[in-house]
Amino acid sequence: MRGTLPAVWKLLSLGCIAAMASGCGISMPSIGDGGIFSSSSKPQNSWTPIITEDSMLTAARTNSDGPIEMAAANGCPPLQVEGGQRYVTIYDGNRVGDAASVVNRGEITKTARECQLAMGIVQVKYGIAGRVLLGPKGKPGTFTFPVTMMVLDKTKNKVKAEPFSVSVTITRENPIAYFSVVRDVNIPVKEGAVPQDYSISIAFEKKGPGAA
Repeated sequence: MRGTLPAVWKLLSLGCIAAMASGCGISMPSIGDGGIFSSSSKPQNSWTPIITEDSMLTAARTNSDGPIEMAAANGCPPLQVEGGQRYVTIYDGNRVGDAASVVNRGEITKTARECQLAMGIVQVKYGIAGRVLLGPKGKPGTFTFPVTMMVLDKTKNKVKAEPFSVSVTITRENPIAYFSVVRDVNIPVKEGAVPQDYSISIAFEKKGPGAA
């Protein structure tokens, strides 16, 4: 098994580079009730979110949008993962940039969000999904990666920030594992503003020795 990991890592890395160049496999579907913002008096319990960790996990595993693309999130704050924060690579011995020293690499490959407006609050359910690849220096085990969600206003000032983490367990039989997380955030909408004046940013936190 150990002899096959460098070859697997090399093949997967080439695939990741190709995906980054072409834009394939990195989609950001948006979902929600198309009429959700037509009336602020709409009963709150009439909203049935459709994002689930299972649907996000399936989308990541199959590299497809699946059920999370079945509706349009009209009026939701945009959600984005900054280009340089979509990935995090852990290097053995702090040898950053040395492909032969990679322990593992986390990638966010799918995002989604849906929302409703109620009493001046936009309630957003958002999800992220992706995978973790074992590198030449990696060993099977459980790996956890810190992530931060930030809400920004239209002037890019931070409204709120919430840290969370994603975890996977990699076995000897498979050097790739997938993760998905679905969370909620409530964003107060100031008088005179609309939900689209706000944005949600997701980023891996590159903390600790060897993280880049």
